[in-house]
Amino acid sequence: MENITKEQADIIGEVANICTGTAATALSMIINRSTNITTPLVEVLDKENTLESDNHILVKVPYTSGLDGTNLMVLDVQDALVIASLMMGGDGRNLSNLQLDDLTLSAIAEAMNQMCGSIATSMASLLSRPTDIGFPLINSKNRKTFEIPDELCNGTDIVKVTFRLTVEDLIDSELIQLYPISIVKQILKQEDI
Repeated sequence: MENITKEQADIIGEVANICTGTAATALSMIINRSTNITTPLVEVLDKENTLESDNHILVKVPYTSGLDGTNLMVLDVQDALVIASLMMGGDGRNLSNLQLDDLTLSAIAEAMNQMCGSIATSMASLLSRPTDIGFPLINSKNRKTFEIPDELCNGTDIVKVTFRLTVEDLIDSELIQLYPISIVKQILKQEDI
């Protein structure tokens, strides 16, 4: 099994912190609400239980240049519905008519696309080379659009970066990013660690 040191995990946490800060700004502009993401908690794990939870959606972010591989974002279903409501002109409060259907998943995917695009731009700046992503794919309880990458479930180290995400008084929850060891190594190599 390949291992990640605490120092290496902290570097990934700092990279994620910088990149996700720009994603919060992008989300704030999309939904026209004040958005904040706190300094992250960084852990090194060999298994992540939220991957199997029906209360979360998984967002696969495929890198198309700059980095080779994917990372995952994990978002609470309720938070995703709030974001979808705001993107579709709602107030983010009355969610009784919203489900994870084509329309809401499309809105969520677009929000994640904007956020992840900001992350890729920040990553490119940090790594001093162009970094691009493909359109994010979403797995929900009722719909599976991708298989979870083997690296995130085969017992090799992964870095879990957990942020507290707040959107005014509508969301106060966790946003999780999972980095497989292959992405971690590429970032560390670029950072000359």
